[in-house]
Amino acid sequence: MNTPTWHLSTSGAEQAWALAQAIVCDLQRALHERGAAHLAVSGGRSPALLLETLSRSPLPWSRITISLVDERCVPPTSPDSNEALIRRHLLHRAAAQAHFSPPRPGPVSAAPDVIVLGMGADGHTASLFPDDPVLDAALNPNRPPAYLAVAPAASVWRRLTLNLSAIVQSGHIYVAIEGATKRRVLEQALAGAPELPIRAVLMAAPHSRLYWCPEPNPEPLSMHAAKTSGTDQPH
Repeated sequence: MNTPTWHLSTSGAEQAWALAQAIVCDLQRALHERGAAHLAVSGGRSPALLLETLSRSPLPWSRITISLVDERCVPPTSPDSNEALIRRHLLHRAAAQAHFSPPRPGPVSAAPDVIVLGMGADGHTASLFPDDPVLDAALNPNRPPAYLAVAPAASVWRRLTLNLSAIVQSGHIYVAIEGATKRRVLEQALAGAPELPIRAVLMAAPHSRLYWCPEPNPEPLSMHAAKTSGTDQPH
């Protein structure tokens, strides 16, 4: 199978900084080529530090669309909403001018320039869970790019998720994970574990880049914000 590139960091802050720099470069390239850019991000707890770092990047955010890789079927004001996470940690400061595009069931017409994925300890990515009865359809590379409604047993909520076809049409795919357990799972996927949904992405996307750090960063976001304010920005 294709071998993605590993990027190893010593902390969550270092990982967020390095990943933000790479994403900003990709978005700048898309802006130069097309005059617009599209970034799709994942939810959960882990991306918060990355989103805060990106929110300070001096990009022309009014020409950038932000969308979600997946979303729980909850009100956007719910603490379980990925949209709420994005609005709290990304769509403020410099990035307040970005256009947010919420997920809707059905075809996806525009491929994101950049997708940031996470991965669970069960090998799920986006909301593509191993136990979902529609997983085979969602991972079928011959299906058109779309947001699918899913109801994985591992989740309390029904969800919307990009299918494999929508994910791999992105020009730049990042997978960001933390901790020894998830690194072992990702290595198992790379070695050939067919039951792990993340493996399907890694097989279909040779340009994937894997970002790992040993443990979540315990430093409060407000402290990290103070350290990274001013002219020291990713670019």
